[in-house]
Amino acid sequence: MRSKNKRILIILGFILLSGYAIVGTTLYEYTYKYAEDQNKKKLDQILLNQRALHSYLEDHLKPVIYKLKKEGKLYNEFFDPKVLSFTYIARGIHEHLNTLRTDENKTQIYYKLATDNPRNLLNQASVQELHILKLFRQNQTLKEYSLTVKENGHHYIYYAMPIEPSKASCMKCHSTPDKAPRELIAQYGSIAGFGEKAGNIRAMISLKMPFDDELKEANQIFLLIMAILGLFFIILFSVIVYFLRRLDTTQQIIEEKNKALSILAEHDSLTNTYNRRSFDSDLRHQINDESLILMIFDIDYFKHINDTYGHLIGDEVLKALAALIHCNLRDSDQLYRIGGEEFAIISHNQEIEDIKQVAERLLAIVSKYDFGFDEVIHISAGIAARVEEDSVLSLYKRADDALYKAKSSGRNRYIIA
Repeated sequence: MRSKNKRILIILGFILLSGYAIVGTTLYEYTYKYAEDQNKKKLDQILLNQRALHSYLEDHLKPVIYKLKKEGKLYNEFFDPKVLSFTYIARGIHEHLNTLRTDENKTQIYYKLATDNPRNLLNQASVQELHILKLFRQNQTLKEYSLTVKENGHHYIYYAMPIEPSKASCMKCHSTPDKAPRELIAQYGSIAGFGEKAGNIRAMISLKMPFDDELKEANQIFLLIMAILGLFFIILFSVIVYFLRRLDTTQQIIEEKNKALSILAEHDSLTNTYNRRSFDSDLRHQINDESLILMIFDIDYFKHINDTYGHLIGDEVLKALAALIHCNLRDSDQLYRIGGEEFAIISHNQEIEDIKQVAERLLAIVSKYDFGFDEVIHISAGIAARVEEDSVLSLYKRADDALYKAKSSGRNRYIIA
């Protein structure tokens, strides 16, 4: 393949790989965000359930318990966290949920109703949770806090949301010990969990929701799309390679044809020497060379050969003569067929004595060569060395006049103009 087409393929390959990398990076970020969003929807549902549970407990269940106490159907000191403690109930539900998730080989959900004043130490806020809880208390318009974390090889979305500010009903158990049921004091003591005020954000829901399943699903989508895209790029690149190779082949064929046409245009089809067109062009371009020497020669009595033996034999004589002369010239010398039986030699960088020896040698080898029939073939030549005032026409005319003199003076000889 041509270097130009190879460069095109290298550039194209770089562009496709860069595009594939950019698309892959963008798509991965999108699928990762998609996994987060899907997980966030689940997490939002859990938090809504928590809020609903808290509202139900405060607005419906606790009033019933307090009514039963007031009516004497429950003793006044009754306290059972299973029905009166949102923290206890929510934690119990999530413990049961994690048991079910473990049974189904799913990562557990981290859940805590985090506070800085817990009755149960399980609800003691960590340093990070204390910081977030402080943010919620300082800005009660702030309704959530979230970030993505990775722990023990699992991906999580950490999410925190403040519970509703404490209501008046909460103060029965969280204001002062003297207002609290004795059964609550008996279970938790008279210190932990007290000192709260109505309207204060007492705690926050702290969740770490695993999203390995969503991420796995998103990664599968990512890998599928990237595989399809990669296959498309490979096919596209292969198609381009195929057409570039076809184009390369076509260009080679065209060049070979042009070269062949050029050879045909510059060469004589019979003798395979340069033709008259090449002779005229070369002589015109080389006329300013001071060492230029032009020799014109033809076959003596060639018409007699054609008339006696036929043009086919005459053509064979021309081909044999051209090959014979060509073999006895320097590589720098050029041989041309400029007419029927007329040839020319353009030579450079030779003294006149040297060209005389060349002419004598050529005449001798032609006379001694066996052309395949009884008659002896010989040639006559005219030689002209370029002089300062020469033009193409004048140089050619002097060599042609010298040839005419050689033929007029007996043939089988050369004359120097």
